[in-house]
Amino acid sequence: HHHLLIDTDELPDFSVPLGASEKLVHFGKGQTETQPKLSPGKHTLQLVFADYIHLPHDPPVVSEKITITVK
Repeated sequence: HHHLLIDTDELPDFSVPLGASEKLVHFGKGQTETQPKLSPGKHTLQLVFADYIHLPHDPPVVSEKITITVK
């Protein structure tokens, strides 16, 4: 399943399961969308694909990081 990284400077440690936080959102229940609460300004978003225990695949499947502006 996917994990959404919000405003992260570096990728997390892929040798351990990804922990959920405000900056790391889990999509383990089949969700296809979310509406994160972001303050006005620029933010970065990136997806990481992981298995059922939140461990990223080897090799990692990671999207490009995008930058959005919230008004």
